[in-house]
Amino acid sequence: MQNTNYDKELQHAKSLLAGSSPTDIPHHIHYDLKLYDRDGHESAATYDIYRDPVMYQRVDIKAGDFQFTRISNLRDHVDWQHSTGDMPLKIFDFERVMEFPQAAADRFSKEPQNVKEMQPEQLEGAPLLCANDNAGTAICFNPMIRLFAYAQMFNRTIMYDQWLTIGSHTAPGTIRVYEDKKLLVDAAGSVDVIKKFPDHLMEIPDTPSQPSPQSQYKIAKSKPMDLSDARYGNIQVALSVDEKGHVTKESIVDSDDKHLEGTARKYVRDLVFEPSIKDGQPVPFETVLYLEYYPF
Repeated sequence: MQNTNYDKELQHAKSLLAGSSPTDIPHHIHYDLKLYDRDGHESAATYDIYRDPVMYQRVDIKAGDFQFTRISNLRDHVDWQHSTGDMPLKIFDFERVMEFPQAAADRFSKEPQNVKEMQPEQLEGAPLLCANDNAGTAICFNPMIRLFAYAQMFNRTIMYDQWLTIGSHTAPGTIRVYEDKKLLVDAAGSVDVIKKFPDHLMEIPDTPSQPSPQSQYKIAKSKPMDLSDARYGNIQVALSVDEKGHVTKESIVDSDDKHLEGTARKYVRDLVFEPSIKDGQPVPFETVLYLEYYPF
């Protein structure tokens, strides 16, 4: 009989994902992405993952002016990264669901008493096995292959299909992310088993790793965000910050849901950053924040 314990079903599904254990085989996963901004404009991107599970992992992202590379030495726990331009918000959205619905799983982990016994359901005639907290969040598995099929987070929908086999592991071949009925991300994947990676592909360069904006500019003070709206969405905000760490200007670069933009603006105006120091003196700076809105 199909296991109806959500925690066990989640752990089983995660154990089947590519890159989840050293027993995985070396491989390359490539995604072609269609990204849709808040005005509905379409752009293209690519997302590549190279894994030598015992030793290395490399991620390459290309989306317009944004290019990103991260190389990880898994044995020595060393990461190196370099980027140009600002990451599109829809890349942020994609990374949150690329393997499984991270935000929904995190929510369930914080409210286990509210996650009811899993129930059989159907989506477009296909059978599903679903966990639901009856408060706007659901995670559904394909009971035939025991992998993710669907997730709902208020107005956010994630759909997984066409899973790709990589030895004894797997990766989603198609991922679609919707906000209400608006398509945000459409990802089509392919996979190659690798006998030998190109020379130097996984080598960490001698140049220093770039800091992420989150580690370079740290928030010293903040007020709680207003989470009274039963919606899910991410917002990308550009900030100008003075030498004392106070926000002097904010602008919305992109958002998944325009209903949340006012809340995001109000939240960032009250932020205070640790001053940025250059040549021993505090200086103004500009940065970009990616905010996740998910009320409890």
